[in-house]
Amino acid sequence: MKKAICIGINNYPGTSNDLQGCVNDANDWSALLKDHGFETSVILDAQATRQNVKAALTSLVTAAGEGDVIVFTYSGHGTQVLDTSGDEGDSSDEALYVYDGTVVDDDLRTIINQINSKATLVVISDSCFSGTVTKLIEDKNTKPRFMRVADIPAGTPVRKHFLLPEANMPELLVSGCSDSEYSYDANINGRANGAMTAYAIQVIKQNPQVTYAQFYTSLRTLLPSNSYPQTPQLEGTDDHKNTLLFEPFGTSTPPPPPPPDTNPGCPLGLIRWVGKFFKGQ
Repeated sequence: MKKAICIGINNYPGTSNDLQGCVNDANDWSALLKDHGFETSVILDAQATRQNVKAALTSLVTAAGEGDVIVFTYSGHGTQVLDTSGDEGDSSDEALYVYDGTVVDDDLRTIINQINSKATLVVISDSCFSGTVTKLIEDKNTKPRFMRVADIPAGTPVRKHFLLPEANMPELLVSGCSDSEYSYDANINGRANGAMTAYAIQVIKQNPQVTYAQFYTSLRTLLPSNSYPQTPQLEGTDDHKNTLLFEPFGTSTPPPPPPPDTNPGCPLGLIRWVGKFFKGQ
């Protein structure tokens, strides 16, 4: 089984922080993953409520069994909220800022921890979880994907990793920026996209049969740039990083191609059936 959920949120009602490229991001990831054999669901704008996002991720994770590959992509605002559980060294939780509020990292971890140990989960997040930004680019076509919320002082540092230390991560995480940067809503070739999403998909289309580590090396030749000063991150175990894109964890060589059709004018299955028929005579 290969399944994916792709979330994109441009519309943030009641705020002045609407985005432009997130819906395109979700649709673009969905199209790419379909080309890789995935069944995909797209959740956009008002559909992407806290309840719906958590329910969709839970369904995706709990349905995955041994050998299955699932992907969760998110394009929208990221944020920080005050930690109420006491498990954060910096007194703040990192969170997705969805249509009607936040989904904190504790909630995501609780869901992800339910995954079958022999299933593959890749999380792609084109958003910000940063509170230590020191540089903003001045371009009307770009906008940081970070939503400031109450109770978190400006300049609050965040943890190195959004979810867990790499050695303990059952999933692989591809994120748009480091902990001291923003991910940007951008305009690339006249089309609104997340900068990371646009370049990541470009890299994958150019060479789809590579490992995540090789993909990341190519992506880093494009970002950060003068236009988009953000450094994508690849987080997970070495085994996961050295897996082929969108294949079960541990797969390091492409599957063999199907056998060539020795008689293009006649289906191979029919040739075999006819052969068995005459052999029986």
